[in-house]
Amino acid sequence: MIHVEAWAGTPLAPHRWLLARDTAPTPWGAVRRLTATAEWLADRLDDDPDDARPFPGATLRLWLEDRLGHENIVHRLASRARVPQAARVTGPGHVLYSLAAMPAAVCVCLPRPLATSVAPQPAVLGRWSV
Repeated sequence: MIHVEAWAGTPLAPHRWLLARDTAPTPWGAVRRLTATAEWLADRLDDDPDDARPFPGATLRLWLEDRLGHENIVHRLASRARVPQAARVTGPGHVLYSLAAMPAAVCVCLPRPLATSVAPQPAVLGRWSV
C-alpha cells in the first residue's frame, strides 16, 4: 500500500496543513492518485485572466504531462523509496504546495483485543465511586 498526500505550508511558519490523503495498491496507482490530486489542486489555483504571471495551476498542469517524471516516481516507489516532493509549486501568498508519496510502513505490533482496551473501569471521584 502506498500513501499519497497533498500539503500546504509557508516558509515563514513551521506549520504545514494536510489538504488531501489517499492510498493506492501499486506504484502506478499512486501516480494516478498524484495526478488526480494535482488536477484538483490546479483547478483551485487557476489562472487569473487579468494577470500575465504564470500561476501555480499552469505549473501543475505541466507536471501532469511529464511522463518520464511519472515513470521515475513509479521506479522509486517500487523500490520502497519515499517521494517527498513529487510535485511542488508556490502559490499566492507564498504558500508552498507539495505532493508526496510513500510506501506504507509495515506494523509489527500485535493489536490488542478491543474488549480489554475499552472495558469500563470504575472511576473514583473524591470519596464517591462511580
